Amino acid sequence: MRVLADDVSTTEQKILRVQNQLLGAQAVLSRHNSVMRQAAARGTGSGSGTPAKEAAMAISPGKNTMRSQALDMMMLECTLDDRDDDEQRQRLAEANQRRRRERGDNGATHRAEMADTPARPWRNARRRSTLRRKERAQQEPKQQGSDRRTPPSDSAADAPTASRSPTSLVRQLLLHGPAYKIYSGLRARPDTYLFLFSDILVVAVRVGDAGVAVMTAPSVDINAVPASRYRVQLVIPLAPRITTLKAQREGASKRIGEDDDAEERRVVDQEERVRRACHLFEKNTSEAVLYLVKHDIIGINADTVAGFLHRCTALSRRQTGSFLGAGIMGENLHENSTSDEVEREKLFHQQTWIAYLDRCNIVGVPIDEALRSILLYFRLPQNRRSTGILLEIAALQWYVKNKEYGTVPGVYLPDSQDTAVKLVFAIMFLNSEAHNPMIREAQSEAVYHTFLNKFRASVVDDPALAGKRKGNVLRKRDQPRVVTIMEVPTDVLRAIYERVLGSRLVTCSDTYATAAEFDVDWVGEADAAALPLSDEQVERDIEDIYSDPGFRDGILFNASSDRLPAKFNIDPPAWVRVTVRIPEPDAKFALTVRVLAATADASAAEPISILPSPRLSFHASASASFVIRPQQVGYFTLHFVPEGARARYYHPIPPRSVIVEGAFMRQAVQVSWKRGDGHGNHGRHMFGLDSQSTKARWIQGLETALKATAAMSAKDILRSAEKATQALVPAPTDQTKTSDQSVSTAQLMGALGVA
Repeated sequence: MRVLADDVSTTEQKILRVQNQLLGAQAVLSRHNSVMRQAAARGTGSGSGTPAKEAAMAISPGKNTMRSQALDMMMLECTLDDRDDDEQRQRLAEANQRRRRERGDNGATHRAEMADTPARPWRNARRRSTLRRKERAQQEPKQQGSDRRTPPSDSAADAPTASRSPTSLVRQLLLHGPAYKIYSGLRARPDTYLFLFSDILVVAVRVGDAGVAVMTAPSVDINAVPASRYRVQLVIPLAPRITTLKAQREGASKRIGEDDDAEERRVVDQEERVRRACHLFEKNTSEAVLYLVKHDIIGINADTVAGFLHRCTALSRRQTGSFLGAGIMGENLHENSTSDEVEREKLFHQQTWIAYLDRCNIVGVPIDEALRSILLYFRLPQNRRSTGILLEIAALQWYVKNKEYGTVPGVYLPDSQDTAVKLVFAIMFLNSEAHNPMIREAQSEAVYHTFLNKFRASVVDDPALAGKRKGNVLRKRDQPRVVTIMEVPTDVLRAIYERVLGSRLVTCSDTYATAAEFDVDWVGEADAAALPLSDEQVERDIEDIYSDPGFRDGILFNASSDRLPAKFNIDPPAWVRVTVRIPEPDAKFALTVRVLAATADASAAEPISILPSPRLSFHASASASFVIRPQQVGYFTLHFVPEGARARYYHPIPPRSVIVEGAFMRQAVQVSWKRGDGHGNHGRHMFGLDSQSTKARWIQGLETALKATAAMSAKDILRSAEKATQALVPAPTDQTKTSDQSVSTAQLMGALGVA
């Protein structure tokens, strides 16, 4: 009995302690409401805003749900943050005016100095601007009959030659050797063997060596053909009128038939239009988007609009939130719009918001860290209803994307979408309470228990009562019981609480809109402190495609991540080094480069190494460098996660989607031709080689064949290729479907009439 009395006494003490905490919280809220009423009565124009900032968050009477309370607190926080930003912006403008008056010339001298100084371009959208190459005239004459310069061959004696007759052409073997048949930048077939004749190119597969890469130097000797059987897959006609040879891949910024000067003028004009759109965005967000669509800078679809809002760091983040919030409520239309137009407007902005979220750092991270990333990209709109819709869609999208991605250690995924939505609003409520200046540190544990209790649920435990009845009497032990369960594990909630308590969830600031800049160059070793390659080395060793940002028409919307190349190679001749620059050293700001693969794979190694460290610190210097070293092929996304107390004063760096190609893409050659079917269809074949010298020999051999058939008609070449196809690739019949259609070297040469 004494033990029972002690337990009762302990329980009563706990109840009294909880009651005291509740009374204290009610007193704090009552005091805060009175302070906020007094601040509202004084107006927004008086004082410096410090008393209002130090006040706690008021809860409107009658709002008893967690969602309503969280939205009320967020609206108040946004109002206070906007007031502080406006005051800081006003003080900054006054300081600038004071400095101009001190100079005594009202800024005339400063403008003259800026006019004499060569202005650094906001960004340079040329294909090789990421490497900051200097413009220089072409030293070598352009070759006729080819769309690029042909690399010099190592041996002139091995150059294939072909005799040409104006009426007929004697077929002869010019070159043969192994190659990679390229299906995509990530996949190729290594057992391909090429036979180059004076009028056709035969693509075959070595039977018995399937999937085995046996790379040897090409040869003109027919006796050097490996003694294997070959299955012919394709016969390509070679004639200048129907065949096109490409030995260098071009980037997305280059238009067909456009020279460098025309490209430069077009890009400069488009950049000026983007600047105008950014200025117009401050006044009318919808008109700015329509202006870009009109000038064909972005498409009229949700994905391109979201890409512009996310990538363009010159946009006002407050206006971005207003555009999304007003559009998702259908408020961007004119007054006489119909209900169907309003619904289409809402649907379009919902799709835009979802595409915007997909570009944020929300995959493979806890839900509170996903919220932190989203809030740093834009300011929440001053509309309670639209803010609730935006956060609800963000919770649903986080749930869907992480469920598709797969299990990630340390990331908890709720059982339902409703729980994810509840978590988002509970975290926002926790963020306001945990950083409430009116709540003392001693009451922080009460804040945690309040957050914990939001996920306690009472359920009825019914232990199969029907099978335990005795007549009409139900035993006491078989009666249903009410059991309290946790919708979210306690350790997950504790981890969220500690992260939110350690670093407050904040929105970005428009006062100090500082945007980091990237400088990209190449180094010969994976060392951030190594000397960069010279322009001549880059011109010789690095293909244009690996220095091209890869954006449509070459337009870049920022001077940071848009400058990174879109393609990397698993075995590059040099490594890409990125230098991140901010205006001045900042000990309260850091960046972490996070590599996200297309799917979660816990057993895979690190797909891309960021050397020397993925975390960039700016406490002692205004710049930090890292080297990108690919480790495996595939599609990846580089996220630049800001950290520190001053992260909200920097424009968030948009993520960068990149592809790491296989080594076979470094020396790729593409042959395209017109098919003789009368419908104007084209065929294309791309093959890769193992070295630059091997590629040079194949280019020279293909050009020799094209010159040899220059005097022949396209019909004769197509007819000759068709006959070779019929002889080497017979149409499958009932008898030959399961038979071996491979041929030996002698049979192949005999079918083509080559001795």
